[in-house]
Amino acid sequence: MRYVTVVAYPDEDGINRLDRRVLDLGLEYRAIHRMELLDDDTVAMFAEGRGDVGGLRRILSESPEVVEFSVSGDDGGFFSYTRYAADDLTRLLMEGRRESSSLIEMPVEYTDDGGLRATYIGTESAFADAFAERPEGVRIEIERTGPYTPGPRHVVSRLTERQREVLRVAVDLGYYREPRGATHEEIASVTGLSGTTVGEHLRKIEATVFSSLHVGGTDR
Repeated sequence: MRYVTVVAYPDEDGINRLDRRVLDLGLEYRAIHRMELLDDDTVAMFAEGRGDVGGLRRILSESPEVVEFSVSGDDGGFFSYTRYAADDLTRLLMEGRRESSSLIEMPVEYTDDGGLRATYIGTESAFADAFAERPEGVRIEIERTGPYTPGPRHVVSRLTERQREVLRVAVDLGYYREPRGATHEEIASVTGLSGTTVGEHLRKIEATVFSSLHVGGTDR
């Protein structure tokens, strides 16, 4: 088993309109925890970041490329689920998986210099010609490759009893509606916790729940 880690750099023309508007907010995306190219040529993405959450919600709600979305958290840290029209960079990273046996190791990371780093795992033959066709406006650099040795896996614990209580109250109060129907403080008043503690619980809940989901297209 081998791996190859690549970094994709879209130039100005390679960034789609949605990405350009989001980048203008100055958000700091930490990682993409799950990303799937669906049969209807849309992308389902679950990402983690921090920055102007209000601005992000506004852009996603106004963008014709976005089919649906949900954002949870605040400027200090948020999780976002977005389904949007596929772009060339995403097709490059994801579409090849339908024609080869290679897998992408998650999370996919954003680099400090504006790239998108992805590690593919498989046999040596699975990587043959994997990046032969590259869309215009995207530069691909092979960062490293070699035999793949799995490291210690981060095992996400199941929700605790307290986390289940916070989640139940959040759902009942409409925290996950769009627009949001409750604040951390309103959830805190029901659960007897502080608003800060509620926020911490919700971020852990979202990381646990969303990273366990398998998002895929319908069977052909």
